[in-house]
Amino acid sequence: MNRVLAIVSTFFAAFSVTLSSSYASQPERWLEDYKEIRVGVPDQLAPLVSFEDGKAEGLDVDLLEKFTRDLAVEIVWKPCGAWQQCLNAIKAKEIDVLTSVSYSVERNQFMDFTQSYWSMPWAAISPVNQKASEGSIGLNHLSDSKVGVVEGYSIESQLSQLRGIQLIQVDGIREGLNLIRNSGVDYYVDSLPMLVYELQRRPLPGAKLSVIDDTQGEELYLGVREDWKPLVMALNGGIDSVTESEKSQLKQKWYGFELEQGWSNKELLDIAMKVGSVVLLIIVSFAVWNSRLRKEIKLRKAAERQIRHIATHDELTGLPNRNLMQDRLEQTLSQNERTGKPFAVLFLDLDGFKKINDDFGHSYGDELLVQAAHRMSSLLRRSDTVCRHGGDEFVVILPTANNVGSALAVSRKLVVQLAKPYKVKKKSLDISVSIGVSLYPQHGLTSDDLLRSADKAMYRAKAAGKNDVRLAGDDG
Repeated sequence: MNRVLAIVSTFFAAFSVTLSSSYASQPERWLEDYKEIRVGVPDQLAPLVSFEDGKAEGLDVDLLEKFTRDLAVEIVWKPCGAWQQCLNAIKAKEIDVLTSVSYSVERNQFMDFTQSYWSMPWAAISPVNQKASEGSIGLNHLSDSKVGVVEGYSIESQLSQLRGIQLIQVDGIREGLNLIRNSGVDYYVDSLPMLVYELQRRPLPGAKLSVIDDTQGEELYLGVREDWKPLVMALNGGIDSVTESEKSQLKQKWYGFELEQGWSNKELLDIAMKVGSVVLLIIVSFAVWNSRLRKEIKLRKAAERQIRHIATHDELTGLPNRNLMQDRLEQTLSQNERTGKPFAVLFLDLDGFKKINDDFGHSYGDELLVQAAHRMSSLLRRSDTVCRHGGDEFVVILPTANNVGSALAVSRKLVVQLAKPYKVKKKSLDISVSIGVSLYPQHGLTSDDLLRSADKAMYRAKAAGKNDVRLAGDDG
């Protein structure tokens, strides 16, 4: 009997795979059989998605309507409880889709992912008596602390690896902010737009909010139950059809900041100063009717520009930082996957930089980095991206370098120009640069693969005597 059951199970498994494969090439055929899609609505996920007066609303609701506007399907929004319960629900196939999901290997075991459709930085809020800097902090800043986080969030695994960390799991953002109010934790971590939304409605006077600038999981995807692969293809087509202008309009709609009437000038100024980093994703969309508010509104706009720049750019050189580099590299990958065109990634490391720091001090090294960054930017086209990867390492993305020759030509130009002397505080300093080059898709299909290939090639250039270029996979 057991052998019979095993044979039957094997048959149905093979049949399902065959059926899925036939649907995969034609998702519209699959949609003919599945007219209804159940989308999970987690608790306390506004302004992304929530129920108001029995109706689902939020950024994800509007976006999904646009993603499916050409599909003959009905979207059914279904409450699924706390975030971890919603993950369990899609795993048990009680819902079909979950929005605003960040990728992880563990989640990929029970759901498939569309292409990224949005990104949101993580942020940390701390009580007024906690020594935290407003604006931007690194993940290690949370070491040796009690940190609250929603159970099931992807950042939980990153936090658990920090030294001396004590994680306090909560069901939702309100429980986490209550821990801050009652000094139950040193920090509470959540996505920045959700913290902004909640703080607007339930202010935390004096609390400090900071963007965490070196985390993973900021890219958001639609998670689809694992046996509905054709739906992933259909949704990807819908995601591609939404323009940046449409996304921008929705961002203004759901991330707009509203001022309550009757606040005094002093109260408005206090808010503008204390909630500095809150305005990272806030776009002031209301008209200025009252002249006494103009000064405060200008402060908010200036703070918005400053915090956005801090979150995405290197403080010393002003170049895009690793977060913005990763985002642009993913965008380039997405575009070139569709067009099939190659592009190049360069990994640069300054030779002799440590000796400059040791011999003359870090102030000389910092000024040299600023000058080197300026040279790189001046040598590249506007369509190219040069980022400070960390220390004396830089990454260059050449989206239109579609062959080895053009990538190497740019690299050799950088080698020659960066080796010219630098004038720092009336001293003439000399460095050189070693560069590794990788090409998509020849040396990798993902951002990690391309960076790893270019990094290895760069180390081969150093081993060969520095001040040179090496192509990934080229052992010569």
